[in-house]
Amino acid sequence: MSSFWKRVGVFATCGLVFGGMSGGAFYGTKLGAQYLSYKLDDRSNTEIVSSSDPGEITDKGNSEDKTSDAETTIGGQNIYNISTSQIDELYDVADLAEAVTPSIVSITSTVLYQNPYAYFYGGSSTYPVTGAGSGIIIGEDDDRLLIVTNNHVVEDCESLTIGFCDDSDVDAQLVGTNPGNDLAVVSVKKSDMDQSTLDAIKIANLGDSDSIRVGEPAMAIGNALGYGQSVTVGYISALDREVTVSNGTISMIQTDAAINEGNSGGALFNLKGEVIGINSAKATNYNNNVEGMGYAIPITDALPIVQSIIEGKQQNQSIASGSAYMGIQGKDLSAYDISSFNMPEGVYIIAVMENGPAYEAGIQSGDIITALDGKKMTSMMEIKEQISGMQPGDTVQVTVARRDQRGNYISQEIEVVLDAYEE
Repeated sequence: MSSFWKRVGVFATCGLVFGGMSGGAFYGTKLGAQYLSYKLDDRSNTEIVSSSDPGEITDKGNSEDKTSDAETTIGGQNIYNISTSQIDELYDVADLAEAVTPSIVSITSTVLYQNPYAYFYGGSSTYPVTGAGSGIIIGEDDDRLLIVTNNHVVEDCESLTIGFCDDSDVDAQLVGTNPGNDLAVVSVKKSDMDQSTLDAIKIANLGDSDSIRVGEPAMAIGNALGYGQSVTVGYISALDREVTVSNGTISMIQTDAAINEGNSGGALFNLKGEVIGINSAKATNYNNNVEGMGYAIPITDALPIVQSIIEGKQQNQSIASGSAYMGIQGKDLSAYDISSFNMPEGVYIIAVMENGPAYEAGIQSGDIITALDGKKMTSMMEIKEQISGMQPGDTVQVTVARRDQRGNYISQEIEVVLDAYEE
């Protein structure tokens, strides 16, 4: 890693809104979290029509066909299409924002959080934590809408709520995730939506990120800071930037269009109204003097992964029935946590599933898992990957650090016999 990137951190643009004692304050989290057919109004000569032929483009003033669209089918149905040719006209930003915003949604996720520092205040407490992110409506089938977002927006969530352009909110279901590429798909049942909402929303027109050039204008839309949809405009600053996220390294688009917490999963558009990227991260440092360095996953790279998620070929966040599991909920410890509270490097156990394998073995909330079978563990993702390669009935040697009455962490080994997860 270069000396620059040692000084500058890359952070997720998903945020957590801590309830309870925190009073609803908004907090950003480390990168671990933040995408339309639409119809332009009569001020434009070009109309993108939502129909049984998604993405069909007609010219109100000229019968000449300006496009050659490539339809993508999922499950035998036309779910969405990539516009393989470009719309000739650049639209006014205000008109464009008005046209495409109905395709962007806000995503509210809820996880159960146990304060790892609560022992300083007389015991531990568990309370719901609300996260703010964004998503893009990329398709539909007979029963549901399909929305793409970042994995870090939905990771470890207990529930998901989608907010649409008409201010309506609907519960959502996780379709699946690809943590290594920080992508996820969620769905909303059409039967849970009012007809007025179905009439108001639109499906994304997805572009070709391979054809973009440095210096082109770009527009980002998303649920910045959890306040609702906002629009920022800038330029494509660089291409093929290697950005390290919590689960790997991704080649991303760099832009100076402002991308902030809550923007994760939102869209980066060109000024033709085509989604060219999925907003995911920003660069920052401790002096807060890094500006105009946001990152988006190229839509052309994301699309095959998204399709495989929808087809059920990618990891779903939920444990599959019959899979080996340990029964814990954990929190990755940051460098700040470790240095400020004299904690060992590892994963802080927020909760232990009652009567689950870890519970039966004696693992407790407040323990810190530092290794599995002698292999160092620093994140929940590493623990999940280790367990995913094992079978129910296998024994795993868990190294935990447990805090004693003097506040010191003492290491011990605990054998956990994995069990089969049953829905």
